[in-house]
Amino acid sequence: MLYFVNFNMPVNKSGIEHAQLKRMALFKAHKVPAKIVTRDYDPQLHDNLKYTDLTDDDILNEFDYFQDATHVEPTEVTPNDIKIPKNIGDQVVKKWVADQNYYEYYHNKAIFMRVAVFPNTQQVAAVHYFDTLQNLYQVDYYDRRGFISKEQYYTPDNQVNMEQLLRPDGSVAIQQFYRFDRSMKRATSQFRVVGYKGKDYEFNTISELLRFCLDELARQDPQVSIFVSDRSLVDDWSIMHMQEKAYKVLHLHNSQTNDANDPMHSGLNYNYELGLNNLDKWNAIITATKKQADNVAARFKPQIPIFVIPVGVVPDAVLTEKRVPMNQRTAGKVIAVARISNEKRLDDLVRAVGQARESVPNITLDIYGYENSENDYAEPKKVRKVIKELGLSDVVKLKGYTNNLLPVYQSAQVFGLTSRMEGFNLSLLEAISHGVVGETYDVNYGPNSIVKDGINGHIVALGNWHQMANNFVKLFKNPDLLQKLSDGAYQSAEEYSSDNIWATWINLISDANQKIANNR
Repeated sequence: MLYFVNFNMPVNKSGIEHAQLKRMALFKAHKVPAKIVTRDYDPQLHDNLKYTDLTDDDILNEFDYFQDATHVEPTEVTPNDIKIPKNIGDQVVKKWVADQNYYEYYHNKAIFMRVAVFPNTQQVAAVHYFDTLQNLYQVDYYDRRGFISKEQYYTPDNQVNMEQLLRPDGSVAIQQFYRFDRSMKRATSQFRVVGYKGKDYEFNTISELLRFCLDELARQDPQVSIFVSDRSLVDDWSIMHMQEKAYKVLHLHNSQTNDANDPMHSGLNYNYELGLNNLDKWNAIITATKKQADNVAARFKPQIPIFVIPVGVVPDAVLTEKRVPMNQRTAGKVIAVARISNEKRLDDLVRAVGQARESVPNITLDIYGYENSENDYAEPKKVRKVIKELGLSDVVKLKGYTNNLLPVYQSAQVFGLTSRMEGFNLSLLEAISHGVVGETYDVNYGPNSIVKDGINGHIVALGNWHQMANNFVKLFKNPDLLQKLSDGAYQSAEEYSSDNIWATWINLISDANQKIANNR
């Protein structure tokens, strides 16, 4: 069994989650068992699966695992199902607070309960309880499937003191205790697993709890267990310190160094620092491109194999779909699919479109992706500021996150990418597989492998948005060139066919089977 470890499977997904979804589809198609394992507690996890092709069988959350809640038949729990004390039931005033999505319950003008519901539903999400002094003392959190999954208890100074995670039958599965750390921030001081196979266990950190969960999965797995670290800051320590026999893989989804264009001397990317400094605890490394594999091998000289496995998979259905010619797409349409964050340098792309518009009046740019909240949304604010300064409010649109990009790819003509570093860029590959022409900075890793200069797009020097603007003009002024590169885009996607990518996974699986067998 292959286990792909991550923090969660949220509605707004990053490239890593999208890569996992592509990978799961590939493994399902070849009938090889695999699961995504998630670390963080999320009462909406199973409901979020409706935005994917995953089922409950495809994903395993560590808290669900210990709560015996990996498979639960959903039931509806509405505010009317929440019990009100019998002695005050006839004297309660109920108030709906629309902007907060909850009901407040008052007795003698004093709040004693608040019932929150999940957005756009009447399904109970949480129940807050207040004492006679109107101090919050307990919150019951409901799983989206309709049972109390967590009880949270508060101290008189309104701080979380302890949490209990419950099984669907109401019994306690995990207890979490809190204290102040050295910086006086409240943090978890202990996890206590209660009644797991008749025994109790105690752990100091969530990483230790995850390690225990992964060990249990490996111990019960009749096959060779392969654990892939997809989100290193979340799972690398846990996988590295597993005690059960397993094949452990460090997956580099991004550049291993802070400056991707100086791979031999730049400081290490903090996401991978622990793993790269402890390569003796891993059995293999995965990179998405050969160039990155060569750079990692040259700098770290690992004694373990490096497998080049692109994170993108272009399904056969896409490779054989009816091609959309450029003259049937939206003329002048440039798109970008990326979270609005500093490393994406989307303000460069806005400037390039602004310059090109002087020669191509109908050029437009749509940016799809969620906004990074770091530093009070500093990067989205910067992008909006550039849009306003250049007078492009009617030209450049921030479209937000969407789960369905197919109609976007089929109507766009050019994909613009101005990142300072990339691990691969799944969106760029998806766009090219639908015939969109790629325009990218020459940046490690991925974009300068996916885009073939003069064949399916153009590669320009990092930071040279003026040249990108000139390329936009050249493309939109020359329909024959635009169509030629679109044809090249469709053709180049075959490199990432399901058969080609599956062959790379077979190499890794074969290595795991051989090494685990030899060690038994």
